Amino acid sequence: MHTEAIFEDIAHRIEGEIDKAEKSVIIAVAWFTNLNLFNAILRKSKQGCEVNLMITDDDINNNSFIDFEQLHGDNTAVWKIKSPDNNLMHNKFCVIDFSTVITGSYNWSYKAETNHENIVINYGDLSLAKQFINEFENIKALYFPDKPKREREFDIPLDNIIKRLEVLKNFIMLEDMEDISLTTRKLRKFKEQPVIQEIVTLTEKNLFGEAIEKIQEFIAQYQQLVVWDDPEINGLKLEIKMLENQINAFENEKADLEKTIQNFQHRHTNELGELILEILKLRKVKFKHDRQKAKEAEEDYNQYQQQYDTEIQKKVFVLDEEEQAELKKQYRTASILCHPDKFINESHEIQQLAEELFKELNEANSQNDLNRIEEILQNLQSGVLSVGRSNKMTDKRRLKQTIAKLMKKLEQLERELYALKNSDTYMQLAQITEWDRYFSENKELLQKELEELRNG
Repeated sequence: MHTEAIFEDIAHRIEGEIDKAEKSVIIAVAWFTNLNLFNAILRKSKQGCEVNLMITDDDINNNSFIDFEQLHGDNTAVWKIKSPDNNLMHNKFCVIDFSTVITGSYNWSYKAETNHENIVINYGDLSLAKQFINEFENIKALYFPDKPKREREFDIPLDNIIKRLEVLKNFIMLEDMEDISLTTRKLRKFKEQPVIQEIVTLTEKNLFGEAIEKIQEFIAQYQQLVVWDDPEINGLKLEIKMLENQINAFENEKADLEKTIQNFQHRHTNELGELILEILKLRKVKFKHDRQKAKEAEEDYNQYQQQYDTEIQKKVFVLDEEEQAELKKQYRTASILCHPDKFINESHEIQQLAEELFKELNEANSQNDLNRIEEILQNLQSGVLSVGRSNKMTDKRRLKQTIAKLMKKLEQLERELYALKNSDTYMQLAQITEWDRYFSENKELLQKELEELRNG
């Protein structure tokens, strides 16, 4: 299970996710005018995927160039929501193959392309997918009460899956190979779910340690959700879950950008720093008879010397591409499990532990310390923070307060991301396509300048 935030080229990314669909595409959006996206789901319908589309019944959709009637058939349906109270059907989500959830501020319209929009894609969280599918069915039942709710394949028996995974874990620990094989075969019918497929594959390859880790991670994720009798609490709970996912995805995006800048600055200092210091030192000598320029040269030298000393002392591990990809994967998994926002309604001790682990995790990430990240992830997967916070929280007032806090934090993160992406540092860095070539060329230029100062 992992979550990713998307801020650019959103329509193309959604189209790519739809193209991966094998069984089902369920969509609920207020406005749908993007013909490319419609053609993508139409292709899937013709390939045998079950497609259900829910949109607002208004002039924007009805007067678009899309012929929604093309989706009516045995395995497809379009549900147009016309509220007598003029309450807008404001959902924006998509569930693909009962396991991938796409949601965010982005409507599937051409107008959305010109706005500052985003989506979050959540992969492999069956509990979350089922919540959204149930929401789709609830809206449908509200506006189309004469249409009976069908028994559908997306009614995933999560309780049974959890029990079977628990059984499989116990058989692995007992080293009972015959029962391991039998239980694995029973789980194969759920192999269309990415997480279950991964667990089955690991077990069949006798990678039992990794299989147990994935089982424990899946169960811990599932236990954070609970089905409530009160529909309002259920809705608030789902909103909190999605806000947590969005915040985590935004913070991952921000961490990636900041780390790219940090890695560049660290390499810049290591490869060019001594040359720059020597040039700045010679500039002080060159301008010693010009009081103003001498002062500026002295300030430049002192400022860069301080920056150089700080950067050169940083402990940063050098990783190859494969190790960098593994670090990113494990960091994102761990950040989901220990993000402090998940524990804001827990005891002070649990909150403090989550904050400490999250801080350690980010420090390890900034240092490229793959071993430390692996260690933190193992501790998290062993259940050090598995306290079942969401099972305890049933107070609507507290749930709404939590939502307000998370929304405020999300808005702040959006502002920070926007500022970071539009900063001079990042925009200049984004134009550098080949770092090796950049440093090689600048090293030559600096050496040439240094020789000129020495000879001048």
